[in-house]
Amino acid sequence: MSSKKVSIGLTQFTDFTFKGVTGKTSMVRQIKYQDEYNPAFDYWKPLRDGIRKFHEKEFSNDYLLALANKVSEAKQRNYLEAVKAHLKFIKNKEIEWFDPGKSNWNSDYLTVRSSPELGLKIDGVPHLIKLYFKGKDERIDKNKCRSSLTLLNQSDFTIEHSPDIKPAILNVQKGRLISDEPSTDDHLIALESEAAQFMVIWNKI
Repeated sequence: MSSKKVSIGLTQFTDFTFKGVTGKTSMVRQIKYQDEYNPAFDYWKPLRDGIRKFHEKEFSNDYLLALANKVSEAKQRNYLEAVKAHLKFIKNKEIEWFDPGKSNWNSDYLTVRSSPELGLKIDGVPHLIKLYFKGKDERIDKNKCRSSLTLLNQSDFTIEHSPDIKPAILNVQKGRLISDEPSTDDHLIALESEAAQFMVIWNKI
């Protein structure tokens, strides 16, 4: 194994865990050899930032709808669908913002930058929410998200959160929140094995 610690984002790790065996290899190759991050090529960045600001500042729905109209024409339809799904998701719920803080998860060779975009009390229950924007055409359920939810649960946060807080992934386009119960030993083993598999592939390509 390489001694240099590898650092990736939670969305990248989630994408990896969703793949079958051969898909995992091409996903790691893509992550390892991709160009330096450039916000201009991050398709969903304006909406990811916008949803956070919308909740943090308690803006009206018009803020998100206007944001969907400001992006390039090629993106507008996808943005508008995602915005409408998000507004439908929060409709008739009591939503209260709190600062989620920054977080990382560390294994021996891998660091995952796991900071959630949102800290939301939903009908009184606190959630740490990672926004996921690739769930329009792919079926995403609790089993598929288990390792990522366990990773969120086990991350080191810059802010101390209450023990009853729920880690969650929000499938933005479907307006579906996937949260999990506290991690079991089996969940932790599964997470460690995913991280180990990632590093085995990383070191071979």
